[in-house]
Amino acid sequence: MQRNLVLVVHGIGEQQAGQTIDALTGGALRELGLPGPVESRVEMIAEQRPGSRQLKLFPCNIRRSVLPASQHNGFAEDQEVLAGEIYWSDLSPAPRGALATGFDLLRTVLTLGYLALDNVSQSGAPANRWIRALVHVFVWIFYALIAPMNALLLIGSFLTLIDSFVIRVGPGGLHGTMLIALIGAAVLAAYLLWRGWIRRPDASYLERCFMSGLGGLGAATLMAGMVMRLAQPAPGTAAPGWLGWLRRASCDSVDFTACWNLAYQDIAALLWGFVLVMALTWLAAVAVLLLLFAISSVSEIGVLRTGLLVGAPLLVILAIQVAPSRAWLLLLLGLLVVAGALFARRIARRGLRALGRLTRLFGRRERIYLPICNAMLFLWMLISAALWSLFSELVRKIDGAEGGQSLLTQLYVDYSALATSTMSYIVFGLAGLILAGIVPLAIRQRRKAALALDPASPLDVWCGRVILNPVLNLLLMFLILWIAFGGALQALRTGFDLLGIPYYPWNTDTLIGQLSSFHDRINSYNALAIALVGLVGVLAYRAADFISAALGVARDISVYSARTLAYSPENDAGSSTYAARQRIKARFHMVHDYLARQYPHDRLIVIAHSQGTVIAAQALQEAEPAGLPTYLVTMGSPLTHIYGQYFARGFDIGNLPPRLERWINIYRCDDFVGTEVRLPDGFVENYRIPPGGHTGYWTDSHVWQAVREVLRPATP
Repeated sequence: MQRNLVLVVHGIGEQQAGQTIDALTGGALRELGLPGPVESRVEMIAEQRPGSRQLKLFPCNIRRSVLPASQHNGFAEDQEVLAGEIYWSDLSPAPRGALATGFDLLRTVLTLGYLALDNVSQSGAPANRWIRALVHVFVWIFYALIAPMNALLLIGSFLTLIDSFVIRVGPGGLHGTMLIALIGAAVLAAYLLWRGWIRRPDASYLERCFMSGLGGLGAATLMAGMVMRLAQPAPGTAAPGWLGWLRRASCDSVDFTACWNLAYQDIAALLWGFVLVMALTWLAAVAVLLLLFAISSVSEIGVLRTGLLVGAPLLVILAIQVAPSRAWLLLLLGLLVVAGALFARRIARRGLRALGRLTRLFGRRERIYLPICNAMLFLWMLISAALWSLFSELVRKIDGAEGGQSLLTQLYVDYSALATSTMSYIVFGLAGLILAGIVPLAIRQRRKAALALDPASPLDVWCGRVILNPVLNLLLMFLILWIAFGGALQALRTGFDLLGIPYYPWNTDTLIGQLSSFHDRINSYNALAIALVGLVGVLAYRAADFISAALGVARDISVYSARTLAYSPENDAGSSTYAARQRIKARFHMVHDYLARQYPHDRLIVIAHSQGTVIAAQALQEAEPAGLPTYLVTMGSPLTHIYGQYFARGFDIGNLPPRLERWINIYRCDDFVGTEVRLPDGFVENYRIPPGGHTGYWTDSHVWQAVREVLRPATP
């Protein structure tokens, strides 16, 4: 009788302990003729957690049975199997409730920054040093400025409710500047508490930046409140010049309410300044992104092609904006359709070569930091706008039937329009992105049986993937340009207002006047755009559990890429680490060592799916050679075409094949995550099975047929 130790590693998503190994056992019962009985038990294994007094236990589901040799399964002798599951999904737990899901959604968007940082530091070819620096700056702006600013606004919003429920703000009560100072003091105290007692050595870079940024903003808010309180004029005297200017500027930017209320005017002035700083921070992030795009394009396709790539859509946008009549606009759209048809005809004739370097820039190449940063910017704007829309409804309900009376309501009425001034641009851009994205998705659905045959074919390059699709990446960049136009024009008009420049009376017939008029037309749909985003927020609230489960995929990937400091953990001179990644791989080794000690075996078989294939491959490569035949079966693996392509230096598995007896990889032709595992020596045996997506491998009869066929010759 041959004794087999089988380790099972699950993939991404909301996995329950024992779920994967039960699916494997059920498949074996039917497809391999496992007669049973199957011994089942769960044992708790303690993790090694330095510095912690409490043991951290995780479950290890174990199954044991004997598979008799038969003509059905093709084994020459009986097979005794002890199978154990490496469970790691609990390290990225799903949130519970709508509010927690909303914050988790924002956190997941932020953790995309880890992938951008890894891509510029660990891709096969080293990135330009300016690109590396700009990616770090962009991610830092999000982690240390944009996210903490939104958090400070939310905290301040709740604390301003003391005006309605605790103590009145104004004459005879708490002075408005003191409320601002209290908000800053509370946030600063929370930061000091985290730094002194809560922060862990393995705290992530995101957590460190966020809390440091929040603490800095809290200190600045405290100082601003105290300075304004000390600058308050005595009765009958005029306010200092800077304070008077700040009050007038804040009131000139809104219609009425808080800034005209003597009790609230200083709060309104500070909030106006804060919103202005937030807008400038957004513009800085967009500027960094556009600079990244320019440097990447020039280095990849040259100055001339970059000019055409950027200039052509800008000229089209400009032409649409200044079209004198609807007839001219229709003529322009007709010319665009003709140009698109000619371009499509050229592609049909010359194939992928017609796209040339454009494919390498936006398609399957080693660097994806640009679409990742684009996605971070766009998704944060969209999701945060939806959450603030939901919060506005909450504010109205808190204010009661009369409405417009509380401090929070007045502030929101005054300044929410400034924060959502480009919402119509976002919604229009998203609609265009969705409409354009339907095309490759439709082609993919119709031709899915022909996918994953030739990775260099136009079908696989332009339609084989969704997230890394070059068409959508290019459109996403144009979408950022579109939003940047709206934000820059709004900032220009705000600057004119601050400086007192009467831009509208003298420029109505000029280019800036026409652009301003176009901006006003787009902004006229802002109410509709905000309503649509609010509706999305309501739907998301109703479907919080579904969204939480869907987020499990992105959450698991980001957890595996989270680092503790800004610089790459691959830098030997630094102390940054992938804390969660090391913890997951440590579980693999602990389960293996624990089972190997109690069960002497003849061979080791590791079966993994999706993200689990990455964990298994890295863990096997790092483990000490066991001296026994080791087999690896991977299903739906993103190992070489995603991790190995975009993070090559961090996921080099060149030393793994000599440790293995065989490596069998099974993939579906329409799997949007997994495909072939390609190594230079051709060691991996790749088996392509009929369509079925990315899930359900464990119970797919085609998978078991492939496993049976490939394992039979290796069995004595």
